[in-house]
Amino acid sequence: MDTIELWNGSTKALVSRDGAWLTNLSDDKGDVLFPKRQLTALDGSKKARGGCHVCLPNFGPGGVSGLPQHGFGRTSVWEVTEQTGSSVELYLKNGSDGYQTLSSKLSYKLGDQTMNITLTLVNTGKTDLRVGPAFHPYFTLQSGEQRVKLNDMTTDLDDLAGTVFEAGESQMLRTMRRTIQLQSQGLSTWAQWTDRLGNYVCVEPTVGGYTFLNEKSAPNELLKPGKTQTYSFTISW
Repeated sequence: MDTIELWNGSTKALVSRDGAWLTNLSDDKGDVLFPKRQLTALDGSKKARGGCHVCLPNFGPGGVSGLPQHGFGRTSVWEVTEQTGSSVELYLKNGSDGYQTLSSKLSYKLGDQTMNITLTLVNTGKTDLRVGPAFHPYFTLQSGEQRVKLNDMTTDLDDLAGTVFEAGESQMLRTMRRTIQLQSQGLSTWAQWTDRLGNYVCVEPTVGGYTFLNEKSAPNELLKPGKTQTYSFTISW
C-alpha cells in the first residue's frame, strides 16, 4: 500500500511511501497541515506543496554538494518496515548522489492532538558524510489570513517570503483557528517561510539553515563511519 492511514481518536494522518511524505494531518476541527497538492507558480511551473516532508540530507540548496533543493529524501520511495494503527516506520536503505552509504529511518507516531516525527541516520560506509536535514511542514491557514503570531510576535505573511531564521529548541505558532507548539531535538534553527501560493505558512526545524551553501561543513554536520544520528520533531495543538 503506497498510502498509510493512521488514527488516534479523532486525529488522522496520511503517510505516503513516495518521499515518506506526511500528506495530511487533521482532526474533527479540520486540517492541521495544508493537504499536499500540486500548485502552479507565477511562472507556470508546478510546485508540490503541503503536508510535511523530510529534507534529506540537506535543507534548501545543495550548494557545493550538487544535491537538488532539499535533497533526495522527498523524491525517493521508502519501504514500510513497521506499522500499527497510529504509527508507521519507513526505511530508505541507500541514498543517492554520493550518499549511497547513508541509511535512513523515518517514523511517524500519532497521538491525541500530537504528531512525533523521528529521523535516524546511519553511516554504513568508511568515510564521513555531511548531513544537514530538516522537516518541512505546511501549516494550514484560513482563506484571507494575512498574519500569524510566531512566539507572540505578530508577523505579516508577506515578510516571510525571503525566509526568516530563528534559533531555539521550540516555536509557538498561532493562527486564526489554532495554537500550535513545535518542539525539536537536534534541529535548533527554525525557518519561517511562505510563498503565498496557498493558504499555509511553514515553520521548519533545521540543523542550521542553508548549511550546504557553506563550503566547509560544521562539526555537527559530519556523520562518522558506523555512527548514528537521530533528530526529532513534535507538533502539538
